[in-house]
Amino acid sequence: MDGCEGYCGRREREEGGDGGWCGCGRPMGAKKKESSGAGKKGGAGAVDLSTLSLTPRRLSDASPLLFDGSGGELPFALPFVGPIALVERGGGAANGETSAVVHGRGLVATRDVKAGECLFVTPAIVSADAAEVRLRYLQQQQQGKDAARDLEQMTEDNLVEQVQSLCQIVKDAEIQPKETVDRARRLLAAFSAQMSSEDVPTVDAPDEWMDILLGEPSSMGTANDGDESGKLNRDTIVNTIRRNAFGPDFHGYDAITKCWTGRENTENCYNRLLAAYPLAASINHSCTPSAVRVFGRIPTSSGGNTSEIDAVRGREVMIVHACAAIRKGTEITWSYLPACTPYAVRREMLSSKYGFKCKCVRCEKEEGASDIPELKEVSDVADGMWSLRDQRRDAELTDLVSSLEDCFASAKHSPNETQRYIRVGYAALYMEHFNVSLGNGSDVSELLELATLLHFSFASCNNASTEHLGVLHLCYELSGVLHTRAMNGMGLGLIMSGLDAGDPTKTLNGVRFWTEQLKKAHMTRYGELGEDVSKVRELMKHSKLVLRNRDGFYLARHKFI
Repeated sequence: MDGCEGYCGRREREEGGDGGWCGCGRPMGAKKKESSGAGKKGGAGAVDLSTLSLTPRRLSDASPLLFDGSGGELPFALPFVGPIALVERGGGAANGETSAVVHGRGLVATRDVKAGECLFVTPAIVSADAAEVRLRYLQQQQQGKDAARDLEQMTEDNLVEQVQSLCQIVKDAEIQPKETVDRARRLLAAFSAQMSSEDVPTVDAPDEWMDILLGEPSSMGTANDGDESGKLNRDTIVNTIRRNAFGPDFHGYDAITKCWTGRENTENCYNRLLAAYPLAASINHSCTPSAVRVFGRIPTSSGGNTSEIDAVRGREVMIVHACAAIRKGTEITWSYLPACTPYAVRREMLSSKYGFKCKCVRCEKEEGASDIPELKEVSDVADGMWSLRDQRRDAELTDLVSSLEDCFASAKHSPNETQRYIRVGYAALYMEHFNVSLGNGSDVSELLELATLLHFSFASCNNASTEHLGVLHLCYELSGVLHTRAMNGMGLGLIMSGLDAGDPTKTLNGVRFWTEQLKKAHMTRYGELGEDVSKVRELMKHSKLVLRNRDGFYLARHKFI
């Protein structure tokens, strides 16, 4: 599933999770401040949203960045910035209200935002060259070296080289075209702006600061842009990458090496590795996120002939949508960890990797659930199976899922909300249970009932994550099986003979319900798509192919999820 690789390029991650571990990785020994679901650096000045002069635009269709071969010019300019403002702790309040940004710097909504609305779209400031890294990897492999072990390091080294090349352009300003030098200075200023609050000055112009993070021309940044190359030695570049760069969001490095080794056609390979998105790196953490990201690509046919456009044609781009309703002045968050991560594992990972304890509502509810003895006992067993899920036995898995649900049913003091949070943490075990049960011919109605519980659990805290889409596709398939049986039963007269195959009207309504839920989730994760039904259908077919088939990503025409 998605989520980031390692500490955005240096950490191996577990499969699954929309949050990834991005935008906030820390160098070894670095710590983050304790946070209420957030914990990041400072640097942006306070802003009163009630006086904000910016009138946010709306982007209703980002599909040209997703669908290969869409052709034509982009109907919008990049970067796109929607209803967001960059603030630091204590800032961002409107009408005297207190900002939700408790620690460091973060993004807040400048007006009420509905789920599925685009928050921003930005190309990478600098990214590792996947083709070049793959070539190095294959050369290492041909020489008999352990290339797989070194892929992470190769990727990081390549991104370091990309930044160093920008520094060299600035140093050679006298012999370089002015346009090229100006662009390099802006990108270096954006890259440097990701550094910790100790290194980044507080400013009183957040809109200007956002321009810098986006690599856009800024009156605030022009004075010092030329000095950034001198500040960025290799250690500084590496630490900034490890704190903030965004790594692979669908495959781990191990999976990428297997793909590269076994496929000659590079077009069908996974070609996202590591890139810097300074604005996105400002988003803080919560285990109940309000934003979700997808990586697309800028069409190679995008109009215009300037060097700026030439530099980004065909390059990756990050598209961020709200995955939940966000009230004006509320902080925008996403998860640094995969959605399907149990509480105990999340707590340890956030503490050891990021140096803070998450205090989001999900963590507080799950922590309280540990006081219920029966639930704690089953959770301890589930944690053990989760860590060894690749070695589990089918019977043990089925018994575990049944035990969890029995605990939920008998735990009178465990609120439904808490149960949903816990269920999402063990969703990977549930999905394995579904796969095993379908192979064993288990009762489809019972499986659909359990999958429905999992759907509503995801909707409560990790809406429109890839894991959620996978569950929805499963629910749709199960409802289709029930409807087919009902129709066949009616035709054979099984209902009349007392063998009730189900009411076809009810099962048809079930199919329609899950179709609508799939549509809603896709239009949340990928945006409104101009409310074009054909595009929504194409998205649903694409995600089903990727998420419900082992090699689906490599069979898919489009390379996003």
